[in-house]
Amino acid sequence: MAAAPDRKRLTLGGLDLAVEAATGAECAWQCEADPWRRSVLERHWGPLQYDDVRTMEVHDIGCDMDDDCTCGRGVAPVDMIAGGSPCQDVATNGKREGIDGSRSGLWTEFARLIRVLRPRYVFLENVRGLLARGMGRVLGDLAGLGFDAEWCCVRAETSAGALHPRARVFILAHAHQDRPRRPLGEGRGEPRGAGVGGGGVPS
Repeated sequence: MAAAPDRKRLTLGGLDLAVEAATGAECAWQCEADPWRRSVLERHWGPLQYDDVRTMEVHDIGCDMDDDCTCGRGVAPVDMIAGGSPCQDVATNGKREGIDGSRSGLWTEFARLIRVLRPRYVFLENVRGLLARGMGRVLGDLAGLGFDAEWCCVRAETSAGALHPRARVFILAHAHQDRPRRPLGEGRGEPRGAGVGGGGVPS
């Protein structure tokens, strides 16, 4: 008899796999602090480049961020950044400290990468509690960075046939000049070969 799948392993890298499957893009880099979670991600994508979003260096202001990089450092630019800040402070069953909590507050670092790397798209996932404890901040930050956003709340039991009730918020943000031709969830986005950066952030 085959062993039952490890449910914890199935929850790691799911967003990365979904973006790759839906867009044909390849994951360019990931960031994860927890050693065990890193080992799971590395099993599928190889060695992770980063283990703390707070120490990810970015290119100097004015650098072209391409093959002719003039500053000699920084995270590789990508077409999309996918991921999300830790959910503990915005979750209903957490401390409810909100988006500025000690863990969920890492959104500010996520926004920092968006501001400097200037991807065409940003794809975010978090628990439903974000709607009440940080959605306005996230959308406001994205707008301030020059992005429009569309979002939806998906329930696992009704949308994916899961046996457990679980709701997740998904946000697709696009730079003003790159508005998607199709609404979220309808068809492919980035062409095959585009780069995607993401993965978990420290929790």
